[in-house]
Amino acid sequence: MSFWGQFGLQEGVSVLGGEVYGLHDYAMLILVVVFSFVSFSMFKVLLGSFSGRIYLEKQWLEVVWTLAPFLLLLALGLPSIKLLYLMDEIDIPEVTVKVVGHQWYWSYEYKDFRSSQYSYDSYMANDSSIEGGSYRMLEVDNRCVVSCLLQMRGLITSDDVVHSWAIPSASIKADGVPGRTNQVGLCFLYPGVFYGQCSELCGVNHSFMPVCVEAVSSKVFSEWIMGNHNFNVNASSGFGNRSRSCLVFIGDKIYWVFYSMFRGTYFVVGLYFKWWFYLLKFGIYWPVKLALESTFSLTTWALNTSYSLVVWFVWFLSDPVDASTSAVVWLGGKVFSVIRFSVTSPVMAFVWLTKKVWSLTCLVANLPFVVFDAWMDCMSSFSDNETKQWVVIQIARSSEVFYKAMVEYYSKK
Repeated sequence: MSFWGQFGLQEGVSVLGGEVYGLHDYAMLILVVVFSFVSFSMFKVLLGSFSGRIYLEKQWLEVVWTLAPFLLLLALGLPSIKLLYLMDEIDIPEVTVKVVGHQWYWSYEYKDFRSSQYSYDSYMANDSSIEGGSYRMLEVDNRCVVSCLLQMRGLITSDDVVHSWAIPSASIKADGVPGRTNQVGLCFLYPGVFYGQCSELCGVNHSFMPVCVEAVSSKVFSEWIMGNHNFNVNASSGFGNRSRSCLVFIGDKIYWVFYSMFRGTYFVVGLYFKWWFYLLKFGIYWPVKLALESTFSLTTWALNTSYSLVVWFVWFLSDPVDASTSAVVWLGGKVFSVIRFSVTSPVMAFVWLTKKVWSLTCLVANLPFVVFDAWMDCMSSFSDNETKQWVVIQIARSSEVFYKAMVEYYSKK
């Protein structure tokens, strides 16, 4: 959440939140550069003599101050348009949460899971019920529980007037309009409790309907949602069904404890061996090998050159005339060999020179394209490839854990 004296945005806790944070820093950098240039220009104008005889006709200046704003607007517009599209584009969700705004509280419904209807209301917590670590006028009695690193969808609507379900740290803000349903993506990066408030003037108690989302791991979320749906579906069943559900619940907990212990031991042992493997491979083997291979030829050349210079310097101290003559003859021989090669083999010399000139020309010609490609790659995403790959892998693992928990639950039925 935000704090007093904070100038920037809140830390991005979702996938799109991180991209929005990167776009903010990127835009601030461009604005600082533009502001610095304009300030410097105004400072120079104020200190000048207000005469510019040589600036009466400058075609290249006209081109520059026409293209520069266009490129700056393009640099700001492309990533903004992409993020706007990604905020509305939602992949196939694993779970859907329906958010309904009322005067003045929120309702959360989980209706597309096992054909049951589990819902609850979320009111702002009283000051007497707020514990240490909670925030006044932001804490609620029932939080909206979601899974981190799992494709989830939020459907936002309203039952009376226009509300707005907003979580600034996750870059989520969707209006709840009566008779209309808006959707947002709920893919948080790590577990935690994230706060927001209604961002539409919805009435006299507008400031007393906060938003509190608790993101948990996929394992905890699957157990929570199955347990609550179980309780909701079997609420009207008989005593026998409730006893059987209680026994099944206890058995599930015992199985979960032993399974978690096995998985934890396996993970710790595997992590230990992987740590030593990657430490020896990437921390010792590859650096030493790269350093030796890359510096062997350079070290050999440096030693040979130093030895030759030391020998020549000793020779120069004992006989400067012969040493100087030998150096001139050696340099002349190098120049003569180049001239001789050009005269005796003009075709080969011309081909070699043409290749070098062509390589230099291609390098100079490709430099703008390389810079433009790097610029476009930077604007397309503000997260590096390793981060995006990690997010994709973690989402796949969370989906696997979620579906495995469902399969284990249904296999016991």
